Amino acid sequence: MNPQFLTPLGTENSLTDAVYLLFERNQYVDDIFAVFNSKAISLYNFVAKLNNRFPTIKLEHNEQLPFLDVLVIRNCENKLEFDVYRKETANLRYIPNDSHHPFQHKMASFNFLIHRLLNFPLSKERFEHEKQLIKNIAKSNGYSRTLYNSTTFRRDTDNSKFTSLPYKPKFTRGLDTIFKNININLVYNCKNKLQTLLGNPKYKIDNNEKSGIYEISCKYCDQKYIGQTKRSILTRFKEHMAHLKYGRTEKSCVAQHAFDNNHRIDINNLQLIRNVTNSRQLDAFESLEIIKCNNSMNKDNGPIPTSPLFALINKQLRFSEPWQQIWYK
Repeated sequence: MNPQFLTPLGTENSLTDAVYLLFERNQYVDDIFAVFNSKAISLYNFVAKLNNRFPTIKLEHNEQLPFLDVLVIRNCENKLEFDVYRKETANLRYIPNDSHHPFQHKMASFNFLIHRLLNFPLSKERFEHEKQLIKNIAKSNGYSRTLYNSTTFRRDTDNSKFTSLPYKPKFTRGLDTIFKNININLVYNCKNKLQTLLGNPKYKIDNNEKSGIYEISCKYCDQKYIGQTKRSILTRFKEHMAHLKYGRTEKSCVAQHAFDNNHRIDINNLQLIRNVTNSRQLDAFESLEIIKCNNSMNKDNGPIPTSPLFALINKQLRFSEPWQQIWYK
């Protein structure tokens, strides 16, 4: 509890006794909704004491009080009704129909709006008003007004798994069916986000200090080694060089290549290919990068060498369309 609310029992500002005057109290994170017995004590005096300590408590206005996205209304019969609450800054702008986004992303907002409509205890009049508003939202964003009738909210009751891929229509269009056959649902992410344009004010870590998939190229030929590490790639590079220095070439493909061919490798040949912070993804990404590399020092195709998905990707790499080259960078 905030220390500003802690006062000795029996003092003038103590709120202990007031707790017993609450009819109902609900809390969601930092939002609290309470029904108070104003006959036993002046509600305004109670709120004034609270606001002297932490001025964020609000009373109902025009017999209405918002709580999250619910507007609680006290009618003329002193009974509670509910409506959808929107802030004054809310508008009808959602992802437009002609935007270059996955279809699932466009429908997500409407699925939410319709789900809320069907699950809030609205009166018939408020239900129809919200329904009409959803149709207007669809129309203003370039969708058909019949979207409401064709969109249904579905609760997933199975044990399907989900995986995410970058949204590249030409490449990912046929993958949905493939993944559904193995009980995996695809969701797509877009790389062109506002965050990437604004940048990050935080201190940037040097790539050599990051973990993930790295590449060590030879200075005298086009051979490359692909590896993975949970530590910094610089630490792993130093281990490869130590194996070469002390003649432990059987422990490192990099050391073996440099020793057998009398080639030179230094820190300038180290490169981070993919920053991976989730250790469970390292094996898959390492195998993928090894398969993509045509001149690899690696003795095998990595921890997952026989994945059907890798075979599909390897086949796609033989095409020369620019979008395929961009997707793998």
